[in-house]
Amino acid sequence: MMDFIKDNIKFNSMTIESDVPYSIIQDIINKYCPQDTIREAKWSVNTITKARLTLDTSDKNKALNERFNVLKKAIKNTNETDEDKYCKQNYLYFTLLKLTQESYKWNINENVKTTNNTKTEKNEGYKAQSIKDEITTIQTHGSAKNNLIFNFNHNTRWLPINVRNSFYLDTENYLQDTIADLYTKNILNYTDIQRLNNKINVTYLQTCKTTEWDFRMTRNKSTGKYTFKEINLNIAYCETNNTPQKHQRHVQQILAHELGHYIYFFKDNNPSAFSEICRNNWKTNCLSSEFVTNYARRSQEEDYAESFAYRYLNSNKSNNSNKSHNSPNDNNPINQRERHFERLFEEEKDDDDEDERNKIK
Repeated sequence: MMDFIKDNIKFNSMTIESDVPYSIIQDIINKYCPQDTIREAKWSVNTITKARLTLDTSDKNKALNERFNVLKKAIKNTNETDEDKYCKQNYLYFTLLKLTQESYKWNINENVKTTNNTKTEKNEGYKAQSIKDEITTIQTHGSAKNNLIFNFNHNTRWLPINVRNSFYLDTENYLQDTIADLYTKNILNYTDIQRLNNKINVTYLQTCKTTEWDFRMTRNKSTGKYTFKEINLNIAYCETNNTPQKHQRHVQQILAHELGHYIYFFKDNNPSAFSEICRNNWKTNCLSSEFVTNYARRSQEEDYAESFAYRYLNSNKSNNSNKSHNSPNDNNPINQRERHFERLFEEEKDDDDEDERNKIK
């Protein structure tokens, strides 16, 4: 078990700045270790983290790096003869490794903010953008995936054994790429990442049952306020294993669709403006060809989610030949929907810039 993990994450060359797929590691340990042992390991993690171990040192980054290497050595030297102890220790050590890495990266970001806040720039707008660019560079290293820590919950029980590891590792990469891309494009911000982290569940179906997915939230009856609960992605293996390209697009489409629901309820302050493009008093007044998919006609919420997924998947293409809309300024309903998202995310970017300026003052 651990040999497979170590080979895939290049354990020997791994550093505190490496991209480590903790969700995959945790999922493998959960699948192959006794549940009683996992519960004991979780209790140990809670006990240690509640103790709020601090670093009494002026160079926290150096101390965190040393702790990372100590934990890495402990993982390497774990005794494999006692299965329960072996599983418990690896679960514990990898969890602490993740927490150490998160602390290190958070500390770097804070140091960047502090360093830049002491600079004297005449142009406050330039100063704000400079700080934001430096922080973003550290968080992304050219691709947010490299440093953005985000965990999906994988359930591979129904995957065929002969393809289990490779298939869900590919799926994990495609999911991570999507989250990272949305983050770098300012569509999702740090608060969104924290809210969604560990709340996107991926279940693999061995049968050819149609892939299903759902978005879940709760609503307070007295206040009417929504609270995000989870996203469930149920992926049928036989539907997506034709080619890597089809698998990737399929995975990205269903995740983008569900995140479209998230944006509709939690980020768009005026979703009715979108709904009014093709609906009047909940009744459809657009042609079938003026929806991105047939499923989008089902309701205004599904229209929003499908349109967001369509826009995201086609945003990097120079032209979209799937629909008959040529001019970006015409009144075609599909173009109107795309302009709605463009305005929304431009507002999100402006809000982020304003937040950075406020931090400087």
